[in-house]
Amino acid sequence: MKKALPHAFSLLVTVLLVVGTTARATPNEAGNPSSNEAILVRADDIKIADFETFGRLIDNLATRDAKLAPAEHWKLRFLQGWRSTWIGDYEAGRKALEDVADNAPDNLLRFRATATLINLLGVGHRYQDAFIRLNQLQEMMPSIRDRRARFQGLGEASQLLSSAGQFEQAEAYAREMMENPPPGQTMCVGAQHVLRAQREANQLRTLDPMYLRAVEMCDATGNDVFADTMRADIAAFHLSQGRPAEAVKVLTESREGLRALNYAVLMTEYDATLAQAYLKLGDLANARRYGLSAVAGSIKGEFTDPRRTGYGVLYEVERRLGNVQAALAYHEKYMEADKAYLNDLSARSLAFQIVDQQLLARKAEVDALNKQNEILRLTGALDRKEVETGRLYIVVLLASLGAIGWLLLWLRRSQLRFMKLARRDGLTGICNREHFVEQAQRVLAYGARSDRGACLILFDLDHFKNVNDTHGHAVGDEVLKRAVDVCRRALHACDVFGRLGGEEFAVLLPDCSPAQARARAEQLRLSIAATSATQARPTLAVTASFGIAGTTQCGFELHRLLVVADAALYRAKRAGRNCVFMGDTGDIPDSPYLSEARG
Repeated sequence: MKKALPHAFSLLVTVLLVVGTTARATPNEAGNPSSNEAILVRADDIKIADFETFGRLIDNLATRDAKLAPAEHWKLRFLQGWRSTWIGDYEAGRKALEDVADNAPDNLLRFRATATLINLLGVGHRYQDAFIRLNQLQEMMPSIRDRRARFQGLGEASQLLSSAGQFEQAEAYAREMMENPPPGQTMCVGAQHVLRAQREANQLRTLDPMYLRAVEMCDATGNDVFADTMRADIAAFHLSQGRPAEAVKVLTESREGLRALNYAVLMTEYDATLAQAYLKLGDLANARRYGLSAVAGSIKGEFTDPRRTGYGVLYEVERRLGNVQAALAYHEKYMEADKAYLNDLSARSLAFQIVDQQLLARKAEVDALNKQNEILRLTGALDRKEVETGRLYIVVLLASLGAIGWLLLWLRRSQLRFMKLARRDGLTGICNREHFVEQAQRVLAYGARSDRGACLILFDLDHFKNVNDTHGHAVGDEVLKRAVDVCRRALHACDVFGRLGGEEFAVLLPDCSPAQARARAEQLRLSIAATSATQARPTLAVTASFGIAGTTQCGFELHRLLVVADAALYRAKRAGRNCVFMGDTGDIPDSPYLSEARG
């Protein structure tokens, strides 16, 4: 069934479509029920098939809410929250759904409200609240026998976990949806969740024919949103495998059908992938067209991946066309969108870790209380014994207190470890992009106050894409780690070393002159070139190109240092690679601050 969907729904569309498929009754199919219970059942059945009639039914019931039985009141409250969410009144929808999820006596109704609430909180970027609700949903799930409600809950859990990088658990929930769909559903929805989780986890190596069958099932059963979402993932997979023409074919064949759905969020995914594909094909006109469409169609006020991708493609198009000012403007927007998008990803992951730690802490508190209760029971028994038994009580008490203290210490260390992981690059162990920017800005601010110069070195590994394409990503990862180990040994404790993305790295050298920075960069270049890429392939040579920018010419603004150093790095690439170039403020207009531009 195709239906025009509101612009701002994002992930919320999935839960509303899935919940709305419970009956698919037509407006006149249920006749004209008179009892309150019958009206509620009919309203629940037709809420998507005939939204206008659905609204009239619950409005009529709301006028006599005081006379409804308790079970009928809570069912009405749930439907009111569902309607508010559907029309975009998220605050009213949240309050109604929280009321049902926390207070309704019916376990099934509380489960449905919690599932809908999870998605609503995720759309509103309230990730910590969403994961708290997800924990409640998981606790209720073993007691839910209604297959449709369980299907909805599994879908919400899969989506939220995938958004936080918990791909293994997300895929497990999605596969349960595939294996046990409720009446009226097929493997279509679960397959879409599996495909998205595998692609986002970079675990998709080949395209299983099962996904193509799932697309056909989605089309046959009217699940257009899920079919088109799978097409978006399939096209992205083709693009990642170096097949841009196939990506264009998949998306252009279904784009007009998607336009009829008026699902703006998915349309921006299509356009962002098309923009990248046309750019790889050298079709700059279409790359610009779809890049502009991806930016324009993104949710206002939010920095999504399609917006970031669109700005990146537009920058590259203008750079290739020689439009320097336009390229620089798009580059700045890309940097802003990229930072905001990465911040949102970090917020999701951090929210999951915080809630997980809170659950562990609560469990530890329960365990501690149980131990304390046991101690009190033993104390009562020990009071009736001799002094020798009292000594045993002291030993037990001290052991229990020691166990509690050890447990609290372990929890604290776990929290500190998770905070450290959030700041480190998972592959190399050095600063990730966000933490590098934070540390570098702090060092530059101190340098500006104390009038001590600093220099920024940008470098990336030459022909790294060829290493991945020829030897595989496992060898590529080993090359990156060995290069980082070599650099670590040559850097000082006060230097800030981080991975900006892919094979691109940055080093901020505090209290350093340009001449010293050039010498340090040459040392790093020679160290990398002199080290074999991997132990298994000692003949595989890896080199790096370097660009340097100093506060003497550029000032203490990190963004300006990055742009100037990147321009110098680009000149090093054009000069034949495996060399060091000093940056100059005159390089700024030509700076191609995208790793993809350098190859």
